[in-house]
Amino acid sequence: MANEYTQNLKCDYLDKRAVLKGEVERQLIHLSTGVILILLIRAAGDMALALLLFLLASHVAISVAILLDKIPLSLSASLCKWGRASKQTIPLKGTILLLCGITLSFILFPEEIVYASIAIVAFGDSVSTAAGVLAGKHKLPYSGKKTVEGTVSGIIAAFLASLFFVTPIQAFVGAAGGMLLESVIGLQTIRQFDSQMIFRFFFNDNFLIPPFSGLLMFIVGFLQ
Repeated sequence: MANEYTQNLKCDYLDKRAVLKGEVERQLIHLSTGVILILLIRAAGDMALALLLFLLASHVAISVAILLDKIPLSLSASLCKWGRASKQTIPLKGTILLLCGITLSFILFPEEIVYASIAIVAFGDSVSTAAGVLAGKHKLPYSGKKTVEGTVSGIIAAFLASLFFVTPIQAFVGAAGGMLLESVIGLQTIRQFDSQMIFRFFFNDNFLIPPFSGLLMFIVGFLQ
């Protein structure tokens, strides 16, 4: 039987304007989360990994508390803005996966690449989604959902944001790789390989883009 959260967490958009407004709000939250995480990691210094693990554990605890109806349902209106209602089976899933991806990147790569990978997923993913919803007209040939306008806008935004932390060639390769990954990650032919529940959970752009873009930038930096 569905609990109170899954029964009542509904974002009832009445028209296209409201849908667009809700999507833009979600992407602004996503972008702001990335910026805040960059600032927190820089401020934490040697305690950055401990901070990331604490934030991850806190979000998991809050998510579990919501599913167990331990948090007032009045928070559901705010929670709707953190994810699409149709995909809100796990509260705060997007932020949890983002923290997982950033933590993995922090363990694997130099700090400047970590910052760049956060910038790519925060700015690139947000801008590509918003541009696709607001102005996307031409579908990518391999995707029925993603648009050329959204993907190109995401690459440009991710490139410009990551330039603050890495070289131009690293920024371009990381941005292009991350946004191309984002454009194919939802394809049904790829998801068919996703048979286990644990893989389905982590098969998400919030989790995959930071380490994937980080790896590309690390390789480019090594070859330079």
